[in-house]
Amino acid sequence: MIGTGGIYKGGVTMAAILPVAAAAMVQKGATVATSQPVVWHFLGFPFEAACMIAALFGCFAARLWIGAAQAVRKEHRWTLDIPVTGMALAVSAALIVSQRPEPLGALLYGAALGILGEGIFKIAERYLQKAGTVFGIDVDKADT
Repeated sequence: MIGTGGIYKGGVTMAAILPVAAAAMVQKGATVATSQPVVWHFLGFPFEAACMIAALFGCFAARLWIGAAQAVRKEHRWTLDIPVTGMALAVSAALIVSQRPEPLGALLYGAALGILGEGIFKIAERYLQKAGTVFGIDVDKADT
């Protein structure tokens, strides 16, 4: 190979050997593993587990931390707060299954829907107070 054009002949030989060596390595299983997200299925719809966990955490945290200091929550815990929280969590889960966002986007979707759940809670609380005045029931008093 050191004769005339030896370096070029050596380069051509190496260029021919590299694909063969790469094919042999693939057959032996010497490849680089890439990470794949965990995909769960619900009713046949696939979604990434990290996105669902992030969205449900964001929604639940927003619902919990926004209303934690309100005395109204204690009065209407079972009649308003739990159903509204369940509805917000269900809408968050449905949004994640249908849109399949990145985990940060899923966290923001969940938090935003948790905050919207707070608005729904306030609207339901007003209707409950209106119904109490119509029917002559004092809903502002706590049960003693």
